Amino acid sequence: MATERQVVEQLVHDYGTRLYTFCRRLAFTPGDADDLYQQTYLRILDMKGTLDLSHNPAGFLMSVATRLWSDERRKFARRQRIAPLHYNNAQVNEVPDEKSTERMVEQKHTQIELREAVQQLSDALRVPVLLYYMADMSVQDISSALRIPQGTVKSRLHQARQKLKLRLEESGYDG
Repeated sequence: MATERQVVEQLVHDYGTRLYTFCRRLAFTPGDADDLYQQTYLRILDMKGTLDLSHNPAGFLMSVATRLWSDERRKFARRQRIAPLHYNNAQVNEVPDEKSTERMVEQKHTQIELREAVQQLSDALRVPVLLYYMADMSVQDISSALRIPQGTVKSRLHQARQKLKLRLEESGYDG
């Protein structure tokens, strides 16, 4: 018995925006993020039995998205070895609202710097950071989702924080 459509519709209603934001941070292009978002819900629709949504449903959704994304990355890497493509990872620069106060502009600039710094982390560091901070997943949940030891998750989060701190300090952020 596949997951009930009404449950998935409720998940879309309750967590769709958070999941889409997560997919945008995980994928390199908006089109890839859209595909990942849709594939996540399709995968949940295909799941057998009922879902236990009492324990962090947003984390569950992001865990499914992470697994799908990881699978796609492996397929892409395999294709690249066979027939390399030149992939443009150009990022869209966000421009702060001109009507903002100086402090809001600085905050927006810091957010952009942080977002870019997170995007430049290796996948091994970036994925746990996104799951921890965007999905509010615990170290134990991340460990389970990524199928790695909890100590490895903690180590990767620590390494990522150190790299992000260094990057922001190089950019002049002292806060």
